[in-house]
Amino acid sequence: MATGNEGETNGCTFQWKIENISHCWWLFAEGMTSPSFIADALEGTKWCLFLYLTGNRNEEDVSVYLHRKGDCSGPNIIEINFQLAFLGADGSLLKERNVSKHGFLRKSSKGFQKFESRKKMFFTEKEAFLPQDALMFQCTLWRKDESLVKSKHFYARTVFNVSRSFFVWSIRNFSTVNAGLRRKFKDNLFDFDLVLNEDIDKKLDIDMISLDDSVRYISFNTSIIDLEEKKENCGIKNCSADDLKVGVLSPVLIFPKKLMENKSRYLPNDVLSLGFEFAFWTKESESSIWKLQTKGKRGVKRKMPYSRKEIPQHTAALATDLKSMYKHGIFVDTELRTWAQTFPAHRNILSARSPVFRSMFMNDMKETNSGHVDITDFEADTVNRMLLYIYTDCLEDLHFESASKLYTIADKYEILSLRSRCSSFLQDNLRPTNACDVLILADRHQDDDLKSAVQDYIVEHNEVFSSLGWKIFMDTNVKLAADIMYRKVLNPGKM
Repeated sequence: MATGNEGETNGCTFQWKIENISHCWWLFAEGMTSPSFIADALEGTKWCLFLYLTGNRNEEDVSVYLHRKGDCSGPNIIEINFQLAFLGADGSLLKERNVSKHGFLRKSSKGFQKFESRKKMFFTEKEAFLPQDALMFQCTLWRKDESLVKSKHFYARTVFNVSRSFFVWSIRNFSTVNAGLRRKFKDNLFDFDLVLNEDIDKKLDIDMISLDDSVRYISFNTSIIDLEEKKENCGIKNCSADDLKVGVLSPVLIFPKKLMENKSRYLPNDVLSLGFEFAFWTKESESSIWKLQTKGKRGVKRKMPYSRKEIPQHTAALATDLKSMYKHGIFVDTELRTWAQTFPAHRNILSARSPVFRSMFMNDMKETNSGHVDITDFEADTVNRMLLYIYTDCLEDLHFESASKLYTIADKYEILSLRSRCSSFLQDNLRPTNACDVLILADRHQDDDLKSAVQDYIVEHNEVFSSLGWKIFMDTNVKLAADIMYRKVLNPGKM
C-alpha cells in the first residue's frame, strides 16, 4: 500500500500495469484486485481497483470498478469525481469513462459492468490494449466541485509468473506402434505421462500423476516437426487445475489424417517427431507499488520509493541464500578492500549488478590479475551496505546519512536501481535542515530528477530560507541559490 503527504494536491492518479495478463484466465471471472493506495488529498481515504476480464455478469464484457476500502480514515461518506481508463503503450487513453460527485461509503464500489468488449481487447485490437501482453489500467480521482489541477501519482505493477518448457518426443514405427506407449515428464510441481492411445484414430492423452496445489493453469502446445525440421502447430489445449484430475486421461491431440497421407514429409523412416511445449502458472504473483512525485498540468512525474513490495517466498529464499554465500564467503574469487576492512565477493555477481565491476573483470585490468578491488574513497560500512544490496536487493536500517553515501557509491559503480532507491529515500525524507545538502548532492551527480524535486521542496517550505544552513549555502553555492530564488519569483504564491 502506498501513501504520502499530498500537500496542495487536490487529486490522485493511480496506474496499474498487469503483465502476462492473457495467461491468468482463471482470474478472469473471479476478478483481480490492485494493490491499495491512500489519497491524502481526499481526506486520507484508501482505495483499490477491481478488474473482471470476463465481466462480473456477462463474459463478453470487461468490467472495472473503483473501490473504497473499509480500513481507511476520512468521513463515513466522501463525494469525489473520478475517471477510469485503459491506456495504450504511449500513455494515450484507449477507453475512458468519467463519474462526477459520487458518494463512496466505506467498503463500497462504483464502476462499469460493460466498460469494454473482451473480444476487442483480446482479439481485434489486442496490440493496442495489450502491448507485450500487459494491460495498463488508470484511475484518477479528485475533489468534487473542482477541476483536477495537481495530483499525486502512484504506479503499481502485478506480474503473473510464467514457467515454460519444451521437449521433442520421437515415436519410432509410428504406423504400427501399439497403443499405450508413454513418455514421462516430471517437474517440481507436477508429474505426468504423455500416452499414445487409439480410439477411432490415434490420439495423444495426458495422464496426470501428481499436481501441486499451487498450479492453477497449464497450457499444452503440440506441434509436428516435419522432414525439414519445421514445426507445424497442431493446436493449444488450456487446462485449469480442475481439468487435470490425477489418474484421469485428458486428450491433448488427435492426430490429423494428413500424417498418413504425406508420410514422406511427416513420417520419415516411419518416425513421428512431436514438439511439446507447455507453460504453467501458479497462484503466486508479484505486486509492487511506487509513489511518484506530484504532477500538475505542466509537471513531470518522478519516481519515489517503494511504499509497498510483496516479495514471493521463492524470491525471499533466493535472497537469503545469496546473503549466506556473501556472509560466509562461499566460493569467493575476489575481494573489495577498504582502508579498514576487506570484503570477500564473487566476480560473476558483482558483474551482473554493476557494469563498472564487469568492465574491471573482463578487460584484463589490475583488479583481474590481483584478485582484489581497492575502494579507498568510501567507508567500510558503505561498501558493506552496497554489497548487501547487490546480493539481496534489500536495504537494511537505512537513514539519511547512509542513504547519501550509498547514493554516491551507487552512482560511481553504476548500480542504477540502488541509486534510484536511495534517491527515493532522500526525497521522502527531505527536511528544512537537510534540503540544501541533498541539492548539492544532486547537482554534483547531475541528477536532474532529484535536483528538481529538492528545488520544488525548498520553494514550498519558507522555513528553509530562515535557517543558518541556507545562509551558508548561499555563500558557497551562489548559482544553485540563485536558481532557487528565480523559481521563487516565478511562483509568487509560494512566497
